[in-house]
Amino acid sequence: MIADLSSDALVRVFASEPAMSPTMAHEIAAAIGKLLVQFNREGRCATTAAAVEGHCRFLVIAWEGPPLSGCSHDKIAQVIATHEARSGCALLTAPPIAIGEGTAVCLTDRAGLRRLLATAACDGDTPVWNLRAAHLGAWRMGPVPLRSSPWASLARESVAHAGDLS
Repeated sequence: MIADLSSDALVRVFASEPAMSPTMAHEIAAAIGKLLVQFNREGRCATTAAAVEGHCRFLVIAWEGPPLSGCSHDKIAQVIATHEARSGCALLTAPPIAIGEGTAVCLTDRAGLRRLLATAACDGDTPVWNLRAAHLGAWRMGPVPLRSSPWASLARESVAHAGDLS
């Protein structure tokens, strides 16, 4: 279980667009879990876990031990791609920015975030999920205000441009 891993565990987070169905979430977590057991047997990592969180929006893969090799990441991507094809949910190609909370999480790209900021659909206080988290502790912090996120510069740009318009 993810809860059993330390905050120092390494992590990869994949956002799903749209959110996965509960059935798909269960299936993909189980499939990744089996792959992680194999990695453990092969000595690639120690304790491992996979879970779907955030109202079936995020696939979280965590492990204790060294960083996984490129081949290991490729195998993970193959399993995810198989489930993507069956479900119609993008995980490997989903937009890189997750904003909002609960069932209102929206995935977008930089241009989309700029549009949301320009139309005041979000602001510096809007929660943003750290899909780039490298350690489980960073992921566990949950969403942070946009102004405190890696995307904060876009929010500052938006405020600066709004000031130019007045």
